Amino acid sequence: MKKLAVLLLGLAFNAQANWSLEIISHANSLYQPVSWATFGKPIKFEISEDQSASASADHLFQELKVVVNSGLLSSPRLTPDGLRMIICHELGHLFGGAPRKNIPMEWEGPVAHDGMSFLSSEGQADYYAGLYCFKEMIKLAEGDNIFPADTTRIGPNLRAKCGDDQLCLRGALAGVDFLNLNYDFPISCEVKDGEVTPVLIRDSYPGRQCRLDTIVNASACNELPNLSLDFNDASKNECESNQRPLCWYK
Repeated sequence: MKKLAVLLLGLAFNAQANWSLEIISHANSLYQPVSWATFGKPIKFEISEDQSASASADHLFQELKVVVNSGLLSSPRLTPDGLRMIICHELGHLFGGAPRKNIPMEWEGPVAHDGMSFLSSEGQADYYAGLYCFKEMIKLAEGDNIFPADTTRIGPNLRAKCGDDQLCLRGALAGVDFLNLNYDFPISCEVKDGEVTPVLIRDSYPGRQCRLDTIVNASACNELPNLSLDFNDASKNECESNQRPLCWYK
């Protein structure tokens, strides 16, 4: 992780830079063995000089890669839990399993055995992020002393969904921070997207409220799976008590 530390020197020496580095380090320590066990190759976390507030993931021939832009790490709207959820979403593309994306026309990288992409769909990446990755990142950082969620942000419906489960509450609120990183969109843990998709949304983003519903449902699941989900059978990658919303999953 020394290279990450050097790259972060381009950011101001402040608290945000410190906790950003720590969170990326946690992701590396958590997923390095998973990457080797699942794909037989390393995962690399890189910080780019790109000033856009975003991140990305790629499954390449020799490695898996998560790129976090410096514009994201310096955003005044970024929170620690929001960064965890963003990184977990990118990891969800790599380890979230089915349903996966189709191969884009310009792609020259590896292709899965079925002719599809190795990358999970956007909705599945969101689901994976809340289902397991975010919770494991919190436990790695805080151990048995999980910090309580901000009660001023918890409405009655979210409280009914999560009860006193702090990992559930924080996961849901982290979803809000993630999806509102660049703008305060009209989304809430207190409402749901009522749309029912006629087909699986495989290659594009579901609506923003739909994505939040996905993260909330995943956060409320206590049926913890493995860090790497099934790449072929989407039915094996779902929590029975808190399923993927019908606004994107068919």
